[in-house]
Amino acid sequence: MEQRFEKWNNWLDNIDNDVCLLSSNRSIFREIQKIVDNNPQIQTPNLFYSFLGDTYVAFTVMTVRRQIKSHKDSISFAGLLQEIIDTPCVLSRERFVDLYPSSMKGHANSDFAQFAGDCKDHVDPDLVKQDLKQLKFLGKNLEIFADKRIAHQDRRKIKHVPTFNDLDVCINYLEELTKKYLLLFRGVARSPLVTNLDDWHEIFREPWILPDNTSVADLTAWWNAEGDKEWDEWSP
Repeated sequence: MEQRFEKWNNWLDNIDNDVCLLSSNRSIFREIQKIVDNNPQIQTPNLFYSFLGDTYVAFTVMTVRRQIKSHKDSISFAGLLQEIIDTPCVLSRERFVDLYPSSMKGHANSDFAQFAGDCKDHVDPDLVKQDLKQLKFLGKNLEIFADKRIAHQDRRKIKHVPTFNDLDVCINYLEELTKKYLLLFRGVARSPLVTNLDDWHEIFREPWILPDNTSVADLTAWWNAEGDKEWDEWSP
């Protein structure tokens, strides 16, 4: 049983990384949309925006698909939940309570009852079934879209083309499940799931294409001296 728990725990690391990446990429995509919304000068049709949107959708939908499909040779949230359903005794109350200091055993038992269900000794498999069912339901149209339009170009029409909102709802649920199972496995309560520590906006504060015959040093010197002027006022 210990070996199975360690396998699941390692799977959870992979799942956590994927879900964190989904959350982080969504945050960046939304922030870029805000940058465009707040700058009328760049609100024109542009292939770069199409590229950005297509890339975000393709990567995100395929990452969601990876988590909602089960296969014996791959790691996924759906696969983890199914294995927990099959052998729920691995996630025992005793194991969970042991994660807490002795002064908080009562709180540990309360937390276990809240997140693991009504079974006395281990996680309730019926509760895990509900988690899996909801994950499959929210990801169904995304999975179909990934299979028929991203991984393949299927000749058949898609009845229900997913929206950005569908994608957001599924990501939100994956975040919720990740927090729940991190708690059940490790006694870790984590919120928010992702915190962006680096200032990725920084690159947008610098010109990407320099005027002809202008070096970075020239531009830096000008910016330090006259950075409060409009860009089109400067002609090197």
